[in-house]
Amino acid sequence: MIVLALDAGTEAIKAGLFDEQGQLLAAGSRKYTTYFPRPGWAEQDPAEWWDGLVGAVRDCLAASPVPASAIKGISADATTCTLLPLDAAGQPLRRALLWMDVRATEQAGRIFQTGHEALRYSLAGVSAEWMPAKLLWLKENEPAIYQQTAHLLEYTDWIAYRLTGRLALNRNTITQRWYYHQPSGGWPLDFYATIGLDDLAAKFPADILGIGDVVAPLSAEAAHTLGLPPSIPVAMGGGDAFVGLLGLGVVEPGDLGVVMGSSNVLSSLTTDEVHFPGIFGSFPDAVIPGLNLVEGGQVSTGSILNWFKRNFAGDLIPQAEHLGVSVYQLLDDEASRIPPGAEGLIVLDYFQGNRTPHTDSLARGVITGLSLQVTRAHVFRAVMEGIAYGMKDILDTFIQHHCPVSRVIACGGATHSPLFMQIYADVIGQPIDTTRVTEASLLGSAIAAAVGSGLYADLTEAARAMVSISGEYQPDAERHQQYQFYAQQYRELYHQLRPVMHTVTQHVVSS
Repeated sequence: MIVLALDAGTEAIKAGLFDEQGQLLAAGSRKYTTYFPRPGWAEQDPAEWWDGLVGAVRDCLAASPVPASAIKGISADATTCTLLPLDAAGQPLRRALLWMDVRATEQAGRIFQTGHEALRYSLAGVSAEWMPAKLLWLKENEPAIYQQTAHLLEYTDWIAYRLTGRLALNRNTITQRWYYHQPSGGWPLDFYATIGLDDLAAKFPADILGIGDVVAPLSAEAAHTLGLPPSIPVAMGGGDAFVGLLGLGVVEPGDLGVVMGSSNVLSSLTTDEVHFPGIFGSFPDAVIPGLNLVEGGQVSTGSILNWFKRNFAGDLIPQAEHLGVSVYQLLDDEASRIPPGAEGLIVLDYFQGNRTPHTDSLARGVITGLSLQVTRAHVFRAVMEGIAYGMKDILDTFIQHHCPVSRVIACGGATHSPLFMQIYADVIGQPIDTTRVTEASLLGSAIAAAVGSGLYADLTEAARAMVSISGEYQPDAERHQQYQFYAQQYRELYHQLRPVMHTVTQHVVSS
C-alpha cells in the first residue's frame, strides 16, 4: 500500500510517496515566497501555496516507480499558527499571517495581563505568534477584513479544505495555539470574550478532527488538478513539527523529538497534564490520544544560518558549485577549525524573538565577544553554538520541572551537518539519535495517511512500523565541560540585555 504525504514548511512544500514500511519511494518540492512588509511581520500568499502543492505532487508522481492508482491515502502537515481568514465563499481575504509573524506583540502583552485560567498553556507569557494575539491585531488594525472573515483556518486545515471541500479544524493546532482545552469542554469562550474577541468562535468551523481522522475523500476537482484518482481518503494532519514527532517515533513518555528547520521545536510526551513557566503546554490529546504534549521551541535556528549564508557567504557559491557540495558544507569546513566556544564569541539566537523559556517577542539577536581576530568561521560556529545553547536552556527547563528526557531523536536540515549535530550533542551532554528518513514531518504525514487509509489501527502502531533509527551522535565529555561556561554566559546575557533589547525593538516598531 502506498500513501501520499504533504509537508508544507516555511520555505517550501514537499510531497512524498511512502510504502507501509516507511520507505520513501519518490519526492517532489516547490518553493514559495515569504513577504516581510515590516520588521517582525511575515506573510505568505495562499495562491502560491496551491501552485506549489500542485507542482510538488506532480513532480513526485513523475519520479514515482509506482502508478498513481496505487495511492490509498493522503495527509498533510503545515507550519503551526499560520492563519488564513476566508470569506463566506471560502476565498482568502488577505495574505496569511505566517507563524513567525510577531506584529501582535502589544496584543499578546495585554492578553497575558488578564491572567485568565486559559493561559495555563503559556505561564511565562503569551506568544505574539499564537492565534488570539494575531486575531486581536487583525480586529484592531484591519477591522473590515476581520468582519468579513467567515471561516478561520490554519494552513494545515486549508490544505484539507482544498483537497476535499470540507471545512474542519485539526485538534493538534487548536489545542497548541488557540487555547482549546478538551478536558474542560473545549473552546475557552469566556477567555475570548475577556480579551475582546467575543465574536471569534463564530468564525471557527464546527468540525474538529484528530491526526489520522478521515476528513473526506479527495474531490474530483482536486484529483484532476493533481493528476490523482478521485476518492482517495484524506486524513487530517497537524502542525509540521508535531506531526514530525510521529515521524521520529516519539510515541512514549520520556521520548523527546527535535524538529530542526527554520525554527527548532522540542516536544516530549507525558502521562499527566503539567503546567509551568518556560514551556508551552502541556497539551492534552494533541498528538497521541491519552497523552500530553510538552513543547519548547526556538523561533530562529535554521533561518539564522540561511541569513548568514545569504549575506556573508556569497563568495563560496562558485566553489560549492564547482565541488558539487552545498555552501553550508564549506562553511562547516571553515567552522570546524575553530575551537569550542569560538574563542569567546557568543550568539543569542533571538533574531525573531524568544519562544521558550522566556516567551519574549521583543528580544532580538546578539553577537558578543567580537574582536579583530574574529573571522567568518568564528561567527558561523558561534551561531551554531548559540542555537545549541538555546536548546540546552529548554531541555534544562523540562528537566527542572520533572519532565524526564530519556531519549533525544532529531530530524531536519541540521542533521545533514555532522559538525552541527556534534555541537548539539556536546552542548546538551546527551546522545542524539537520527532517523533513516530525515524528513520526519513528511514521514509523520505518511503515518497519518496510513492510519486514515486503514492500513494501521492507530498512530502508535503505524509509527513503530514505519520509523527506523539510523545514526547516533555521542557527546564528548571534555567538550561538554568546556561548553558549560559558555552556556551559562548565554543565559546571563539575556537577562542583562533584556532592557536594552526591549527599548530598541519598541523604538523601531513605533518609528
